[in-house]
Amino acid sequence: MKNLFTTFTTFTVAASLITLISPSAFGQSKPEARLLSGAYYTAGTMFHNSWREILNRNGKICIKIVDGPANNSRGRQEIMVSSVSNRGGNLYIDATNQQIEIRDVEELPSYLRSEYSTNLAAFSVATPLTWVLREHNSNKSDPRTTPEQSEAVEQCISTEGKYVRKLRGRVFQGRF
Repeated sequence: MKNLFTTFTTFTVAASLITLISPSAFGQSKPEARLLSGAYYTAGTMFHNSWREILNRNGKICIKIVDGPANNSRGRQEIMVSSVSNRGGNLYIDATNQQIEIRDVEELPSYLRSEYSTNLAAFSVATPLTWVLREHNSNKSDPRTTPEQSEAVEQCISTEGKYVRKLRGRVFQGRF
């Protein structure tokens, strides 16, 4: 019994040391850990009908991309749900093969900061737009999310390998 205790203790100490000297201990966490679940938004009235949602669960990440018409404009939202892959330490949207660049929330420009909520995470994809997750949106979908969209994101998370699905979004009448 004493030998078993010694082996267990040695294993526990070794596991603790490995954890202490892992890259995350030096502030270099995996990109998956920095892309939190929730609804992400960007600044500007042009994007009020557009948002991004991340679902990060059990080592799998899916993104819902909602691109809608600018405010007061006619058009239909284009919605795509896609899995996200880690390739060589970088995250890519499988549907578009675009790289997701994780942003440091401490270095966001002032127009993306809020006096009323804490920024938890931020990212951009092939454009200068930065999408921001604020504390009050953490682990929540956008209130305009439909059951069909929620189901597609859940299917994405539960599917092994790549997942891509396009959905029909809302139609906006607009004034123009």
